[in-house]
Amino acid sequence: MGLKAGVIGMAVLLSGCAERAEPTVEVPQMNAVERNRMYLAQEREMLKNYIDTHELIGIVRDGYGMYSLSMVPGRGMSAEMGDEVIYQATVYLLDDSGIGQYTDTVELGYSQIDIGLHEAISGMKEGEKKLVLIPSFLARGLAGDLDKVPPQSPLRYDLRLIQVNR
Repeated sequence: MGLKAGVIGMAVLLSGCAERAEPTVEVPQMNAVERNRMYLAQEREMLKNYIDTHELIGIVRDGYGMYSLSMVPGRGMSAEMGDEVIYQATVYLLDDSGIGQYTDTVELGYSQIDIGLHEAISGMKEGEKKLVLIPSFLARGLAGDLDKVPPQSPLRYDLRLIQVNR
């Protein structure tokens, strides 16, 4: 009986130690929708500050939250969704650090490029050069590109539409 009582006592002692409750600290939880609204408002403010500090007179905001400024008018065919286009892009973060420069051929509306880029190129004319500010949700999104573009980064594109093929 003594051994059995000792084992039970030891089990109670050990289980009592294991069940020690950690003090709970209540962290106020923000509604996910409200958190996203706050972030979008901050990002809009970042884009406005970029426009002001770079004195981008005449830049226009579209219904998607992107800003564009035509730098050189085009003279050729206008790009439409479904067209194959050849374009050149130079990409920057809003701190003006360069991400890269490239030339690409894509089918507007169907290729694997940033959603905002499809919209920015659509309507451009061959030969046109345009500066476009694209919010993060239309650029590389929440994760960035896991390389040069940090998470939730709006981007500046300097675009030139080279050719439109229908």
